[in-house]
Amino acid sequence: MSPLSESGGGPVAAVLHGHAYQPPRANPWTGRVPVEPGAAPFRDWNERITAECYAPCTSTRLHDAQGRVTAIVNLFERMSFDLGPTLAHWLAEHAPVVLGRIVEADRRAHTAVAHPYHHVILPLALPRDARTELRWGIADFRHRFGREPEGMWLPETAIDGAVHRLLGELGIGFTIVAPHQVRHAPLSGHLGRVSGRDGAPLLVVYDGPASHALAFGDALGSADDLADRLLASTSAGLAVAATDLETFGHHHRFSERAVGHLLFELAPSRGIRTGALGSMIGGVAVDEVGDVLPSAWSCAHGHDRWFRDCGCATDGSAGSHQRWRAPLRACLDVLRDHAHDVFERRGLGVFHDPWAARDAYGDVLADPDAWDDFLSQHVRPLASTDEARMLLRSQESTLASFTSCAWFFADLVRPETAIVLQEAARSAALLSALGEQAPLDRALAHFSPDGVLDGPGSHEVDSPEALWNWATSERSRGAERTGEGSGEQGDLLRWDTMSQAGALVARLATEAVAGSVESARQATEVLDLVRRAGDQHLFVVAQHTVYDALAGEQGPVSSELVALGSALGLAVDAVRSLRR
Repeated sequence: MSPLSESGGGPVAAVLHGHAYQPPRANPWTGRVPVEPGAAPFRDWNERITAECYAPCTSTRLHDAQGRVTAIVNLFERMSFDLGPTLAHWLAEHAPVVLGRIVEADRRAHTAVAHPYHHVILPLALPRDARTELRWGIADFRHRFGREPEGMWLPETAIDGAVHRLLGELGIGFTIVAPHQVRHAPLSGHLGRVSGRDGAPLLVVYDGPASHALAFGDALGSADDLADRLLASTSAGLAVAATDLETFGHHHRFSERAVGHLLFELAPSRGIRTGALGSMIGGVAVDEVGDVLPSAWSCAHGHDRWFRDCGCATDGSAGSHQRWRAPLRACLDVLRDHAHDVFERRGLGVFHDPWAARDAYGDVLADPDAWDDFLSQHVRPLASTDEARMLLRSQESTLASFTSCAWFFADLVRPETAIVLQEAARSAALLSALGEQAPLDRALAHFSPDGVLDGPGSHEVDSPEALWNWATSERSRGAERTGEGSGEQGDLLRWDTMSQAGALVARLATEAVAGSVESARQATEVLDLVRRAGDQHLFVVAQHTVYDALAGEQGPVSSELVALGSALGLAVDAVRSLRR
């Protein structure tokens, strides 16, 4: 018997948490993401993952036994999630409809938790930098979701005692960690609290086996299987599973449907609450866990994956090693220290308090229209606003240069490494324009020892200077170039690309919903013709448009619109019953 079907003693709440984030892909100078042939037929990986994951998760189709759509639901309304600010900025420009649905879901249910601005391993950052990353992330959350965050997801769930204390100082009520990240795991279904620290952020310790089964196993085969995995070890309290959001639809195609059936049908039918962590943790038992350990969810050696060759690696080529990890961090440390020295030294003549100004700059990153208010509060009278902007942009790039993705994979010669070195180069270039030259030779000297640069791709980066030139050359010069292994540029798709037939039906459906009987008839006829030609595409935009009309609060609908809904694969009676 499924744990969900047991009476009495069942869990109070079951929460899925999805961590939504993508490595930065845009050239720091141009803001353009190059064409990425591996993402074909889409132009880049952001486009592809949006098409396969983010968009479907905001409009997940639930089906009946005949395969007809009974409901279109937004998973973000009933699952906990965090949205990395850098990804959110990309969505705002390239997929605003998707981002709007994510934000609307939080408006309805407060399901979002915050995320630091960049995906940085905070325990390895300087305390001042960790504080800024957290403050910028909170500012982005406040601007995007219109409220203060209750909890925060940490990149790679990387934590130590200092970061945990800093979360509390900034008003964060909880964070999510793996079972091995606390000295003594709480009882199943309970929350954790660091011993002797009343009022500190609670620790939501996720279920390790269930989370692993989500990411790497077969738990997403059906809603029942997903429920069994999630609740197998929990008889009361709070059951939590956490995974990358991209698991749903991208890593496991169409698995968002199983999640939708669980959250919107199976769990409610059996009295199980799902939704926001902030609303679920009240009343859950709290156990003392001793200390929070210096650790992360994706490294068995604490934080070693991001500064030394610990053996944890992904996607390695033949001959891979990670002897380059320590030199990469040491190189960036040198450039960071230079940038910080310049910022503080010159910033004293520009800002009332340079470091307070840097923390407050998060409001401008979240909303560029806040620049004038920022100037009035933080910049000295008669100081150069251009110098203020250049100093702050240099700091932004310096912090971005420690994005964790550069150390995550097995090989040095990857786009993620190029991006962080580009960010460091952009910071140095901004300061150079102010007459401050970066100690580049001293930074690159960390790559000089034998064996550091002899891995895959060493023919491109056989010296520290060659590594720098490879990374900082105009990597986006091929961004609009055609024929790079994925066909002509015209063959590349955007996430929201529709066929000509799909666009026609979408337009006719919009007109039909507006009251055009003739458009409803024409759309039905076009669908019939396309289906006879063997195209089984469901024209999701038109389907969503008609679904909203049939399920909404409007008055009577025409028989032609009902017929169009049936032709689009909607279980019309079930959809219309949602009105009640």
